[in-house]
Amino acid sequence: MRQILSANRYGAFWINLNGDESTSTQSFADDVAPNSMNDDAARLLDSKERVGYPYVRKSYLLAQGAAKSELRGKEEFVRVSWDEALNLAAKALKDSFEKHGAQSIYGECYFWGGSGKVSWGRSAAHRMLDILGGSVRELGDYSTGAGQVILPYIIGSQGVYEEATKWEAVLKGCEHVLLWGCDAMVTSQTHHGVPLHENYPYFDALKAKKVRGEIKITSIDVWQNETATYLGAKCLNITPSSDTALALGLCGYLLESGLYDKDFIDKFTIGFDRFKSYLLGEIDGIKKDLGWASAICKVSVDELENLAINLRRHPSLLLIGRSIQRVENGEQCYHAIVSLAAMLGHLGQLGCGLDFSLGYGCAGANSYIAPKLLGLSEVDYKKHGLKTPRHIFIPSSRFSDALLEPNKCVGYDGKSLVLPHIRVAYNASGAMFTRHQDTNRLLKAWQKLDTIITAEPFWTATARLSDIVLPVALESERVDILASSGGHIFALKGEIKPFGESRSDYEICRGICEIWGRGLAFSEGKSELEWVREIYLDARNKAMNLGYENLPSFDEFWQRGYFKFDKIDEKKHYYTRFFDFVNGGRSLATNSGKIEIYSSELADMGYADFSGYASWHEPAEWARRDKFSLFLISPHSKHRLHSQLDNSLVCRNAKINGLEPVVMSEFDAGARGLKDGDIVRVYNDRGEILCGVSVSARVGRGVVLVCEGAWYEPAIWGEPSLCLGGNANVLTSDIGCSSLSHSNCAHTALVEVELFSGKIPPKSPLKLC
Repeated sequence: MRQILSANRYGAFWINLNGDESTSTQSFADDVAPNSMNDDAARLLDSKERVGYPYVRKSYLLAQGAAKSELRGKEEFVRVSWDEALNLAAKALKDSFEKHGAQSIYGECYFWGGSGKVSWGRSAAHRMLDILGGSVRELGDYSTGAGQVILPYIIGSQGVYEEATKWEAVLKGCEHVLLWGCDAMVTSQTHHGVPLHENYPYFDALKAKKVRGEIKITSIDVWQNETATYLGAKCLNITPSSDTALALGLCGYLLESGLYDKDFIDKFTIGFDRFKSYLLGEIDGIKKDLGWASAICKVSVDELENLAINLRRHPSLLLIGRSIQRVENGEQCYHAIVSLAAMLGHLGQLGCGLDFSLGYGCAGANSYIAPKLLGLSEVDYKKHGLKTPRHIFIPSSRFSDALLEPNKCVGYDGKSLVLPHIRVAYNASGAMFTRHQDTNRLLKAWQKLDTIITAEPFWTATARLSDIVLPVALESERVDILASSGGHIFALKGEIKPFGESRSDYEICRGICEIWGRGLAFSEGKSELEWVREIYLDARNKAMNLGYENLPSFDEFWQRGYFKFDKIDEKKHYYTRFFDFVNGGRSLATNSGKIEIYSSELADMGYADFSGYASWHEPAEWARRDKFSLFLISPHSKHRLHSQLDNSLVCRNAKINGLEPVVMSEFDAGARGLKDGDIVRVYNDRGEILCGVSVSARVGRGVVLVCEGAWYEPAIWGEPSLCLGGNANVLTSDIGCSSLSHSNCAHTALVEVELFSGKIPPKSPLKLC
């Protein structure tokens, strides 16, 4: 048996090449709590869903360019040589750029697709398109687009991706952890590098401390999530999209009861008097008390009162998830929770206060003294006779808007942006038809594009609805270097032969640049291995300056396959986000230097829904409740990373009758005559999906769950039709959450569920010739 070490965003693992030509996987020893995501990694290397060769849609190939966009998904793909595929792609990109400029090329290439410092699809594509002259990029992202815009006005920074409070500090200094829309045990399974899950022992320690009665754990969510279940948390299951009302009600109670920390408010915040007037109803005639909040969020007044008292009287941490700002007016939720945290007064205390990132990506364990791995160097445009690239930005998730309404003005962060006229899209492992809301609207917008180029390892919906499809090698099949969440660096040695004629994203993008006569600008004359060597040696030199000795040479590192930097950074051991601000007198980067409970800068933007303080606005979607009575929530699946791995056996074994599960309460299932295992149609006036019923006591009345990430599989490709794959975004709304961020509101959606009648349509086979 031969073992090959590999790594990706789900973890590090060994691929066992057995003597009988079979393959299997084995966890990496330093992975503290390996999950099952890579269990099927060996089989996926040559699965039937792999794209093995370059393909071009038939009519596009015959026309040698834009042709019959309405046939995307309906007609066959023709296998072509790499030369022909790259020439077509290079021509489409260059012609569009020369005629219409950077605004005509969409090249965002979303973050999670693939990984690596040399051949990550996103960075390789960005480098290629910058060498061309620029492209359309996105402001913010689908995960935290609303939070990224609102938080700088309130706390002086984006907050959502900043270094987290340490779990050890939480265990030492906190007496009440409030998980607010946070399912840390699921969202810590993956990492922007290689997750080694070193934060999971802290979950065990937290659970043990809770069993001993030394800490309280409460979960505010729309269901009893995985983390709440494991930790035995007190669960307050609220009406979806009502988090802002709940936070305001708690603020109102602390105010009227006199329990809030007046000294903290006076010393560290600004604008409380205006917020106070709003809470008391002096502005709109509605007092924001617990009775008001209870009526909206459907949690009893007594439970809300107990929560407020416990949070105030015990050193507490509000651990905030990212899902709660992906709703209509989602910015208000984060503003309201920051205001609540300020009134509780625990900000800056050991392991207490407020945190937006501790529940994600292995955060909160030890910090290691380790050098940061570089990626590809910046292009020297002047040296290569190129102009500095131009980037045109649209708010995250406004892709369909740009295609359907080019040149439309939209608000963003107090400014007015003009949506570009996009004509060509380059996708590098980015599943647009899974991640983007209102899939049928996206399908209509998709047809506006002249050319769609997709570099992808698998035949995803995005690939099937493209014009040019370029097969991409997986991490185990290419040369690269990666950093872990726990101080490791890993060598990807490309020891497994790429499937079919797959190539790395680096080689694909370099090849397109070669056709433009700009290959040297892309590669700087280096192979992937030479880039990896340069990146490692840079890290090695930096590590020596950090006190490391006897570091392995590149050849030694390459032979072993990994190296661990093992020195712990004690200075970051008890880091808390607001510690210096509260204890050292350091100002925040807001206009006032304080937490802005009222922000005059926000108020002066003139947006109708922003008065400068957190306020409640009932979602427009709620007006549809007489027609669609169930709230749809699409949480992360513990079996996949967004759409990645939906085709794995691990994920498929969790399906119900081969279908994506819809989780619902016994009451809602019974009212519709449904039971476990039934095949149902989940629908609204945006679309319909097919699911298998899972009845669960963990979901409250009026709420159904369909995890995000299921592959879009329409009954009729290229047309709005029943999604056999159970893709939740077929049902979600594509409106921007507000004019401030124009981010997505995926978690504000209403649906209905009914028993599916008739014969399930067969899946349409991919047509290749």
